[in-house]
Amino acid sequence: MAGFSTRIDLTGLEGARRIAAKVKALGGDPEPLLKDAGSVLVASTIERFASESGPGDIPWPKSKAALGLAPRASGKKTPGKTLEDTGDLLDSIRYELRPGEVEVGSDGLKNPVKALANQFGSQRQTVVMAHVRVINQAFGMPLPGGPMPVDVRAHGRVTNIPARPFVGIDDQDRRDLMKAWIVTLRRLFNARVD
Repeated sequence: MAGFSTRIDLTGLEGARRIAAKVKALGGDPEPLLKDAGSVLVASTIERFASESGPGDIPWPKSKAALGLAPRASGKKTPGKTLEDTGDLLDSIRYELRPGEVEVGSDGLKNPVKALANQFGSQRQTVVMAHVRVINQAFGMPLPGGPMPVDVRAHGRVTNIPARPFVGIDDQDRRDLMKAWIVTLRRLFNARVD
């Protein structure tokens, strides 16, 4: 994936790993199991946007836009959900199959830096170049003469984004993955798998 992804070791699933290895040793294709893993982990990641929490149900710090303290993409200061302002990040969650593995993350097509900054946090200083800004109001009041262009000098701005992990695996993911794999293995072998 061009954007952001993470490699996750499925510790605690040694039995599932042995089953997948056995499928491969028997000449079977582990791809159905990898597709299950991708689907389960993508669904879990998408659910984190709805619950506004990371792996292990750890709540994300609320964003200013989610609290209604900063304008949202719509330009209005109405409360929303953290990391869902434009929907770009949520819409970028995918899985990608490769031989013997599956990768889950953001495809980063629109903004890979945004995915990384939100997953891990970001504290950096950026330079804002001199520009012209059109203002419509001052101190919450409309300007008497209508919109007015204002020259803004170059300045620095510190970006402080707290980490809001959305990709990862937790105990519930492991349980969901085992359930999905058992169903797939039963279908593949047309037999009972414990």
